[in-house]
Amino acid sequence: MPEILQGEPPTVFEFEHNRENVNVWDDVKAKARAWKEAVRPLSLTAALVPILLGGALALSQSDQFNMLTFLLTLFGAIMIQAGTNMINDWKDAERDNENKSGIRPFTGGSRMIQLGLISRADMGFFGIILSTNAVLIGIYLVFASGMGLIPLILYGLIAGVFYTGGKGKLSFINMATGVAEFLVATTYGVLMTMGAYYVQTGHYSLEAFLISLPVALFINNVLIINQFPDSESDANSNKKTLVVRLGKKKAKNILIGSFIIGYAIIGLLPVIGYGPFTLYFSFLSIPFAVQAIRYAHQNYDKNAVDLIPSNAHTAINHLFNGLLLVFAFLLNSLTIVLPMLYLVASLILVFWVWNYIERHRKVMNDFRLAFKK
Repeated sequence: MPEILQGEPPTVFEFEHNRENVNVWDDVKAKARAWKEAVRPLSLTAALVPILLGGALALSQSDQFNMLTFLLTLFGAIMIQAGTNMINDWKDAERDNENKSGIRPFTGGSRMIQLGLISRADMGFFGIILSTNAVLIGIYLVFASGMGLIPLILYGLIAGVFYTGGKGKLSFINMATGVAEFLVATTYGVLMTMGAYYVQTGHYSLEAFLISLPVALFINNVLIINQFPDSESDANSNKKTLVVRLGKKKAKNILIGSFIIGYAIIGLLPVIGYGPFTLYFSFLSIPFAVQAIRYAHQNYDKNAVDLIPSNAHTAINHLFNGLLLVFAFLLNSLTIVLPMLYLVASLILVFWVWNYIERHRKVMNDFRLAFKK
């Protein structure tokens, strides 16, 4: 339906015989699906990857590993990611309402407010609740591991709360070119990796910082490629993302350069003694980067549906590369059985994410073909 593609509530016709067949359980399942989309499950990998990587690095360097604090770190990171998603939907509701090109699950927010499936007030409320719970976990982790965690928590909170904002309010997106993108890259790359490492070891390390840089570059690529389809509506609503400021061609070149630099860092780290040579397993993710670059180069100035393959390959590259970096450190710290089980679980997760993306791509493509006819 055109309304759905444009982010508007669909026209609903009610028939008496259908109403009789709907029960309370169906309503519960429908509401659960709406909240699942509001969380934006694909985006949660942004928090999953750096926490797993920081924990794996700590495990490879220390005989002591506290599973409870690791799980709390992971849950806290995922909750702050989900909470930030909801808060951004809440704060951006009016601007996203004007976005006619956003293609879920990549761009334009979750669209649950615009579709009338979740109220704006509920979205903001639960976003704040999730973020508050993440802060409480963070406070516990400070007492459990050390005061050195406080700057990281404050940095992440400030970056999340002020990433975007209403008209006339503080917004890092509108502050200066690249500020918001830098904050996202450092939060979901450097800070989360080093934070997970610090929780286990009680100190920071240069190796943790260096291994976090490819993660930061690749998650920033996910953010940038998702800005392309929204660029027109963002410009109209004064949301000055990197793509809006620099234009699509220059932003595309930054995307390509970030892929190259990220893999160059991985290739260099074992050579200079800041990582095991098993890090080269992460090069298995390069085909996804190549495809992301190819589709971005071909379709960066086309419509949102044409760019979906680049969105998908960029997201999968970030996830698969990060999981393989974790695998590299697990191989150096555990017997072969557990790393192999982890690898199997990682491949299942990558397959699930790919299938999730593919379902959305087919739906959008079918809509486009139907309207062409």
